[in-house]
Amino acid sequence: MLLTVDVGNTTTAAAMFRNRSIAWRRRVPTPASWSLRALAGLLPSPWAGRVTAAIVSSVVPRLNRGLEAGIRRRCRVRPVFIDHRTPSGLVLRIDRPAELGADRIADCVGALALFPPPLIVIDSGTAITFDLVDRSGDYCGGCILPGIGIAIQCLADHTARLKRVEFRIPSSPLGRNTADSIRAGIFFGHVGALQHLVAMYRRELGRAAKVVATGGMARLFKDRVAGIDLYAPDLIFHGLRRIHEGLREQDA
Repeated sequence: MLLTVDVGNTTTAAAMFRNRSIAWRRRVPTPASWSLRALAGLLPSPWAGRVTAAIVSSVVPRLNRGLEAGIRRRCRVRPVFIDHRTPSGLVLRIDRPAELGADRIADCVGALALFPPPLIVIDSGTAITFDLVDRSGDYCGGCILPGIGIAIQCLADHTARLKRVEFRIPSSPLGRNTADSIRAGIFFGHVGALQHLVAMYRRELGRAAKVVATGGMARLFKDRVAGIDLYAPDLIFHGLRRIHEGLREQDA
């Protein structure tokens, strides 16, 4: 079975594929280091023994060596860590391809399995990223903005009287106390930003562009942001699976 792993700044997620279907998935907080205990939490023993190949998207480079060693020891396979040099079928037409996160590459590859280009891919997590694939199927750029958690923390860190609040979706944009005002401003501000960016990028790519949203925070915006065609929570895993399939075909 194929193990796919997405290492994010806040959360690490794994999914195991049986052929092209996800048979198992797990999500854990990203650890400070990949100890045996941390790896066992991500990949319990019954599943570790079934792994025949592994592919990883990581945006935390300092954790890569420990994760690679752990997977090799626990699963007896050598994982592939993707980056801009990995053959993915996605041409990167940007100034500095080395700066593009592995997660964004995998998201776009996954989206191309769902819709023909042009595409707008939104990944909402610690940060919110937009990635654009043009009519030719080439990656042509995007943008990055702070996620909801970062925005809340920033207010708490840089203001004297605004404390960190626990986020929940506000019922109204009209906050009647400080905590609800923070929630309303951040949430509806993000909704407005997302809708505005979707509209701008559709003008750039054409009205036929499909919009795919993914990421752990995407559920917050489901049915609240106009213009999104599909919510695909497992997008990165399917992108990693497709990249793995392409690598196997090259080696055959």
